[in-house]
Amino acid sequence: AQRAMPGDFITVHEGIYREKVVPPRGGISDKQRITYQAAEGEKVIITGSEPVKGWTRVNDHTWKVTLPNSFFGTRNPFDEQLYGSWYHGHGRPNHTGFVIHGDLCLRETFSLAEVMAPIDGVPRFYAEADGNGGPVLMNLEWVRPSCGEKKTSMQASVKGGDQSICIAIVDRWPFGYLRDGSQMFFEDVDFGNGSDTLFVQAATLAKAGIIEACIDNPSGTPVSAYITNTGDWERFGVFPIVLHNRLHGRHHVYLTVKAPTPKMDGQTTIYAQFAKGIDPNKEQVEVTVRPEVFYPDHTGVDYITVRGFTLQNAATNWAPPSAEQPGLIGPHWAKGWIIEHNTICRSRCSGISLGRSTYGHAHHYQYLPPRIYADPEGGQTVEQLRDYFENASWDKDEAGHHIVRHNHIYDCGQTGIVGCSGGAFSLIEDNEIHDICMGETFTGEEMGGIKLHFANDALIRGNHIYRCIRGLWLDWGGQGMQVTDNLFHDNNEQEDIFIEVCHGPILVANNILLSRQALTLSQGIACVHNLIGGKVIAGRDRCAGGRYTYYYPAHSTKSLGKAPNLGGDLQWHNNLLLPVAKLEGWDEPEHPIDLVANTTMPEGTTATLEERTDGWYLSLNANCWQDQTKHKLVTTATLRKPVVTKQAFTNPDGSPIKLNTDYLGIRRKVSNPSAGPFERKSQDANTWKVWNKKTRE
Repeated sequence: AQRAMPGDFITVHEGIYREKVVPPRGGISDKQRITYQAAEGEKVIITGSEPVKGWTRVNDHTWKVTLPNSFFGTRNPFDEQLYGSWYHGHGRPNHTGFVIHGDLCLRETFSLAEVMAPIDGVPRFYAEADGNGGPVLMNLEWVRPSCGEKKTSMQASVKGGDQSICIAIVDRWPFGYLRDGSQMFFEDVDFGNGSDTLFVQAATLAKAGIIEACIDNPSGTPVSAYITNTGDWERFGVFPIVLHNRLHGRHHVYLTVKAPTPKMDGQTTIYAQFAKGIDPNKEQVEVTVRPEVFYPDHTGVDYITVRGFTLQNAATNWAPPSAEQPGLIGPHWAKGWIIEHNTICRSRCSGISLGRSTYGHAHHYQYLPPRIYADPEGGQTVEQLRDYFENASWDKDEAGHHIVRHNHIYDCGQTGIVGCSGGAFSLIEDNEIHDICMGETFTGEEMGGIKLHFANDALIRGNHIYRCIRGLWLDWGGQGMQVTDNLFHDNNEQEDIFIEVCHGPILVANNILLSRQALTLSQGIACVHNLIGGKVIAGRDRCAGGRYTYYYPAHSTKSLGKAPNLGGDLQWHNNLLLPVAKLEGWDEPEHPIDLVANTTMPEGTTATLEERTDGWYLSLNANCWQDQTKHKLVTTATLRKPVVTKQAFTNPDGSPIKLNTDYLGIRRKVSNPSAGPFERKSQDANTWKVWNKKTRE
């Protein structure tokens, strides 16, 4: 990696490579890229974990091992907790580290008593570390002099931090991601007729943190408060800072966050459950050590191909849309990557991250802070940050334009693929994504097989997404997108596809949607030739909320401002509905809904999906071709432009759409094409091979 230059190929031969690959540079064009590839026919594993021996038995099924903190390098994942906007740990100190026995991830538990109890379900582990709980120290929401007026974080500025989203105070946003050295500036704080104490409201799951306060002069003699664990990142407590003397009137307040002095020669003890008769010293038992597996340490590393590897076991942290989005593998905000034919598994949070443009908050800002600070490692100027904060605009040629195809992605705690803006103009196709955020000990609003914000002109086609907390979630922006020819099923905690507060155009066509809830739709969406096996929810209050969100000129990233999401503006053509499919909230939206030539199958009709040795097969127990409805071929000319954007439904290059092939690539009849994702070949056809395993291996 250190030696490769544009145009070079790095071919890696069979073996297990225990390292984090940090490419220092990328290619300079699509034809002069740097390619990392596994040797043909050889199994190459790059892993973020290390084997551990020296376990001692505690009881019949629980063993323990004690490791020096130096074993983990600069970041100890068994001390680093999950944190971030839209993450909810519910008071549990979830860590980025985990234990792997063979191919099984042990689940974390949060007390010694639980891990000492008999195994109940998936074996568990429990860790005790000498550290402080990781680099993030606290969230801070306001300051208030004892005889003065409160001033919130939304009226102040932060350097080395962010505006954090906390459900506990959803109408305001505290300063979050505060680490050692983070600074906050509260100007013109009213101390009233005499205050001798400054109160601060903070929340933390770290063991402790320190806030130093200087009044008027940031270089003055500080006073401080010791912030102790409040029980959750979203559970706030009030802490006093006793001032040097009583203050009157208005003063500037400068706060600095400090970490407590770390313990020297610290240790981490891990307790883990194993089935009776298993000796972990004789088995393949590993613990995660590295936070990522293939990930640049700076932005702008363009045109890299990663092909044919098994990439596994990363101690990734939460990937929010409001800060850096780490992944087991990802470009870290760059353009032109190709990630193909890989197995990507066992990431604590996200498998593939296509990235986020800034480390500061962006589209959730309702008001700009008094001052904006660029992260020195963020690759963004203050002007770029301000544009992103105010307008959700970015440089189209700076990032995105990726290809993610033919990958097998599974066993990730948050998402299979994630990206805020970094997924724009990308192709995500023929990936198998499953077992994402299943049975987890935390929740959050950024979870699913694929979760993308502002993925303008992205194509998501031919993927198989199942057993995920949610299949596909498109959020904010997402203009000009196409979601076609995908197989969704068993995403039963939420829905197959959630399109939230987007204005369109978004085309959803030729998909098989078999979970209990198939679709949740905002507006500007055309659903064409889908097989629907669950609820379809529309309506302002159910999924649009009336929120104001950004929209763009066609094929652009420079926004035109914000418009309200009022729901509706849906076009529903040639879909095939199973009897269990229900439409809810369709009478609520303010924008119109067009229902054209859709077919509901007879009562008693069911769909059966069966996994066989060579792939997955779909069967209907009734003949779906006894349909007297006349259907028309759907094209750009057929579909009206969305109400807000006035942008036609076209391909990303501006060429017209013509839905003249079905899910299997079979040509549709120009006159009266069949409803649903399959074009009629015979009156008796009712079983189709819908996923071919061999082509994905």
